[in-house]
Amino acid sequence: MTKLGRIIATVVAVSSGIIVLLGYFLPPFKNTGALLLGWAGIVVAFALLLGVVNLLRVHLDRIRHRRENYLYSAVLLIAFALTLLVGRDGPASAGGEALFNYVLRPLESTFFALIIFFIASAAYRAFRINNFETFLFVAFAIIVLLGQVPAGFQLWADLPLVKEWILRVPVMAGTRGILLGVSLGTIATGLRVLLAADRPYADTN
Repeated sequence: MTKLGRIIATVVAVSSGIIVLLGYFLPPFKNTGALLLGWAGIVVAFALLLGVVNLLRVHLDRIRHRRENYLYSAVLLIAFALTLLVGRDGPASAGGEALFNYVLRPLESTFFALIIFFIASAAYRAFRINNFETFLFVAFAIIVLLGQVPAGFQLWADLPLVKEWILRVPVMAGTRGILLGVSLGTIATGLRVLLAADRPYADTN
């Protein structure tokens, strides 16, 4: 991208972002912001179409030249064509629901069944007590786990109440702290984009 192109992209992106942001606070900018959001939807639709065309081009080229793992490309293209054919009436149609119930859902179940081994390995490493903080983590985790099952009530009648207090007070406080940090980071990132300090919308090379 030329220097002029980078300048134009920066001006358009910054101006559009500021107008949309002002539309949430100042009524005169509301309609203009909604119009820009509508245009953004159109751009996203064309970008999606371009991505599909590029996907087909890349994998057809891999199949044509018999490159490594080209059979996976053939499977991908066949699955893509069948999905368009079966679900052509939308996700709420009988074909769309069949794809979800008989293809997507079993694949998700299989995926999560495989992930459980990685979760168990990570839990084993996390539950190794090396210091006082790790001890607190393990103790709270055991209390919460026991409070979720009937056996915990048999061990101690007040254990479910302790579990509820842990989830309602310290866990909620930590969650809100994390969300506040994420929110501040999002605001800082948005301001950097609006002030053109970061330009993900332009080639800066």
